[in-house]
Amino acid sequence: MGTLPADLRMIDDLHLGLPHVIATYLVPGDQPAIVDPGPASTLSTLAAGLATHGLALGDLQHILLTHIHLDHAGATGVLVRRFPHLRVYAHQRGVPHLVAPEKLIRSAARLYGDEMDRLWGEIAPVPAANITTLAGGETLRLAGRRLRVFDAPGHASHHVIYFDQSNGAMFMGDTGGVCLPDLPVPRPATPPPDIDIEAWLRTLAMVESLAPRALLLTHFGPTYQPAAYLADYRAALARWAELVRAGLHSGADEPAQIAQLRAQALADMGSPSAATLELFDQASAIELNWQGLARYWRKREG
Repeated sequence: MGTLPADLRMIDDLHLGLPHVIATYLVPGDQPAIVDPGPASTLSTLAAGLATHGLALGDLQHILLTHIHLDHAGATGVLVRRFPHLRVYAHQRGVPHLVAPEKLIRSAARLYGDEMDRLWGEIAPVPAANITTLAGGETLRLAGRRLRVFDAPGHASHHVIYFDQSNGAMFMGDTGGVCLPDLPVPRPATPPPDIDIEAWLRTLAMVESLAPRALLLTHFGPTYQPAAYLADYRAALARWAELVRAGLHSGADEPAQIAQLRAQALADMGSPSAATLELFDQASAIELNWQGLARYWRKREG
């Protein structure tokens, strides 16, 4: 695991009681901000984590969303309802689904079914008046620092990343996939519905060109040396994408193709413990990764 810049804080949201699944980053200052609050199901843990840094939820002034997937942004509406002063920042393509989350909820329900409430908790709308819409290219001045905003498609079309110019930290959301502290192996995060490998590779090249000193993942924490991590992640993403493409052309049935991707993931990780494998699967389920990549290839190849 890499080193968190000294002027930032990381809170483990302990999703479903497990460590190292979802991280929320605290940007301290005169107007404290958080990056990706996580789902409403972990709000009590987020509150407890803030308390260790002398803050309450009501002390927060800004919520920076990398994208609107429920494991990153699900609690936003509940937080704004409780604390109407909060200012929310999100990509322009995601804003309509924050204001009216019904379509987002239906889409997620197709993936998670009866597990929706247990996994994510309440999903409430965010008033449009509380949202600052981002397209990439903005510089946010908040919490006593400058954060540059970059459009970052690949994992999702509504993804942005934030670059803290004061310390060289890049808040990556899911752009850098999953990497756990006790197993420094990058794992792609490619769930439906709008994975775009070509755009993702361009985004990774853009991140690399900025030479960040720290890559901060939601799943989970600061990575090892940024340049090496980006190279490793790019290779893993290309490897998984090609495996799924070849599987679709092979004529094998879906369970067999998912099993092949699972075998690749295990090979990438070496010999993970059962506990580590559970954490990886909770943060980035193989079945959903296969579905996202398969959808990408079907759309791209007709």
